[in-house]
Amino acid sequence: MKKHTVTAALAGLLVLSSAVPTLAAEAKPATGIQVWVDGKKEAYKIAPIVRNKQVLIPLRQLASSLGIPLDSKHITFNTARQSTTIRYDQATVVLVSGSPEAQINGIKVPLSTSTILTKQGVTYVPVDVVKEAWGKQVTWDPTSQTVQIGVSNKDKVVEILKSFETGDTKAAETWISKDQYIQHNLSFASGRDALLQGISQLKGANVQVEIHRVIQDGNFVAVHYKESIAGKSSIVFDIFRFDSNGKIVEHWDNIQDSAPANPSGRTMIDGATQITDRNQTEKNKELIRKFVDDILVGKNRAALESYYNGDHYIQHNPFFGDGVSVLKQLFPAANGNQGNSSGYDKVHMVIGEGNFVLAVSETKSPEGNMTAVYDMWRVENGKVAEHWDVVQDIPAKAEWKNTNGKF
Repeated sequence: MKKHTVTAALAGLLVLSSAVPTLAAEAKPATGIQVWVDGKKEAYKIAPIVRNKQVLIPLRQLASSLGIPLDSKHITFNTARQSTTIRYDQATVVLVSGSPEAQINGIKVPLSTSTILTKQGVTYVPVDVVKEAWGKQVTWDPTSQTVQIGVSNKDKVVEILKSFETGDTKAAETWISKDQYIQHNLSFASGRDALLQGISQLKGANVQVEIHRVIQDGNFVAVHYKESIAGKSSIVFDIFRFDSNGKIVEHWDNIQDSAPANPSGRTMIDGATQITDRNQTEKNKELIRKFVDDILVGKNRAALESYYNGDHYIQHNPFFGDGVSVLKQLFPAANGNQGNSSGYDKVHMVIGEGNFVLAVSETKSPEGNMTAVYDMWRVENGKVAEHWDVVQDIPAKAEWKNTNGKF
């Protein structure tokens, strides 16, 4: 998970005199710049600098602020390349002096300005690398000369969901936009106040929230968790959209009563949780888009087996067991038979991070009700490997408490 991280040039950074670019020799600390990390003002012995109207912070000091170990396991320095490699929290970041980009998990990511290594052996990094590599919110106010490095959007969401256990509305008040919050849970009125009231009513209700998976795709954060209220459990997917200021401005969800283990002994929430292959995110999202279109919408169900590695498929739907052979029974057309022509009517959203991809769709239930389906898949080596889902009927419009719709 992209998290509270950034790291440091090693304590024993070598001074590269003749090899250091002229620009680096001219780097001068800018006095008066304040750096705040998670609400705490930092006192740096070496001040940040401003280059091309962008702030660069000494890597060693920034790492210390964020609690990152300054050891060779987490940071290595390549004298010949004038590069620093940072390994922390599932992210590997390579920064090269004089380059206006970082390599993050094998992907080249542009930064606001170039990393600088001075003749004194100080590595200055563009502060936006914190956001790009680990998802923390970063803002620079040139008027007040203040850099704010905040809690990641993932952590904000987790903080809000855990507040359901206490009924404390502080996290929601802090991270949800006061005036622009769009609600798609049809049981709540739109706007922040209705949610705050709902959270406060949970105080003393013996609520437990067990978060299993959190993924982030740009300004979207999705969470997969189990919620228990007075002993009754539900499985939930939440999706939150953030604005450029790090405030939540929109929310979607899907909720289903927790069910007993399926024929393979798996629950609706257990299974793999570790995010890997972040450099394959877009490729994996495209795979799932095509899978949903071919198999679940029903455009080419004969291709079903091509999406799997043999019969290897882990299933968490409460009604079906593992194996592609089970799916072939659900979709007879995959065997060349006419089969059931029903399928998803529309796919509204596909978001992903690394090996996890979540699709939001609508379909019609066997009873004829319009239904929202949130499917999450884990992709492994370019094949669909594991699946979770949450299915919820969409209430009649007369029952809606907002006009934003389910999607």
